[in-house]
Amino acid sequence: MTTSEPRTLLNILGPGILFAGAAVGVSHLIQSTRAGGLYGLALIGFILFANLAKYPAFRFGNQYAAASGSNLIEAYKRQGPFSLWVFIVSTLLTMFAGCAAISITTAGLAKVTFGLDVDTFILVLGVWAVVVTILFLGEYKALDAIVKVLLGFLTVTTLIATIMVLPQLGVPNLGAFWPESFEPATIIFIAALIGWMPAPLDTSVWQSLWSQAKAKADNRQATLRESALDFNVGFIGTTVLAVCFVIMGTAVMHKAGIEFEASAAGFAAQLVDIYRQTLGDTMAVLVGAAAMAVIFTTTLTAIDAWPRSMAGVMLIIKNKDNPQEHAISQIRHPYYWLWMAVLLGGAAIILKLLSHSFSLLIDIATTVSFLTAPLFAILNHIAMFSDDIPVDKRPSKTMYRWSLIGIASLVLFTVAYGAIRLTS
Repeated sequence: MTTSEPRTLLNILGPGILFAGAAVGVSHLIQSTRAGGLYGLALIGFILFANLAKYPAFRFGNQYAAASGSNLIEAYKRQGPFSLWVFIVSTLLTMFAGCAAISITTAGLAKVTFGLDVDTFILVLGVWAVVVTILFLGEYKALDAIVKVLLGFLTVTTLIATIMVLPQLGVPNLGAFWPESFEPATIIFIAALIGWMPAPLDTSVWQSLWSQAKAKADNRQATLRESALDFNVGFIGTTVLAVCFVIMGTAVMHKAGIEFEASAAGFAAQLVDIYRQTLGDTMAVLVGAAAMAVIFTTTLTAIDAWPRSMAGVMLIIKNKDNPQEHAISQIRHPYYWLWMAVLLGGAAIILKLLSHSFSLLIDIATTVSFLTAPLFAILNHIAMFSDDIPVDKRPSKTMYRWSLIGIASLVLFTVAYGAIRLTS
């Protein structure tokens, strides 16, 4: 593959935008809005902490692929069975609840936005049918193009909505940047918020796989500079949007003291109706459309990524000698569709069991990701500074130190969370 041809920004953007598509969903629309609705602006500091602490580990997903032409699953295998099993177990613990959470949110928003009088589970099946069809027909290029369009629309409408609600914040809300108390419920919510902020850390593996897929689709390996630009555009965008949703939740919900509904459809209706009452019908349409865009984008990218990851694991385990020769990035491989069926079947079971406990479903998925974040940060650090990466392609000393500080911060926060849960 060549790397010499000049490229436009639009052509460079790819895996980083898919990362943003996977990130800006449950963590932003639901968790960030809940953070603003429940605590005002008090949790913005924790959101920024999560983004800063996780940045190097996320960044290494794109960078590892660009520097080695390989992916992080292969790196974990080279590190030994423990690293690979950390990824496998973590994925199995989060994929079913995560898929159920984003799917029922998508269906709930569709139901409210379009006024559909259809059972939510039936709508979920419809969402899955659309997603699978897009992935089957379009593969990476369709995924890449759709996410770029939807995220662009989301960003514009969300910025407009945020600017319009700023006057409603009020002076008292502007000064409250720390929780009044750290009760067990607050600690649990903060852990859930950080778990998927801006996304679960195993998303870094998805990025490395998407980077391989983009290189194959373009017949060109991205340079390290292009990889960094692509990722930073997506990452900075997710950080800005997270703050926007906290501000909107604060201005619209926290000020009025409104509690969130327990069901996905109830939450969606509540969100859209509150914006309609506060900002008028026009803004309600924009918010509903933006919400649909972000959640569908998340659903599309995540339902692609989980089977892609597990198919990659199976291919690497089966083909021990030279796994790169077995086209892990090709999503039409039978292993991909096998794991697609397993994922949607497991998510369907969870939806039948927990469909009326929407907040619990979200918190379970996000808290597991919070607890596994330090492990992925460590594994990605080891991979990026291993012999797999030539010295001239490794991160800078500043990034090396940043990565270690991020790992230490995540470990300390996880230990503190565990201690509080055990003593509460």
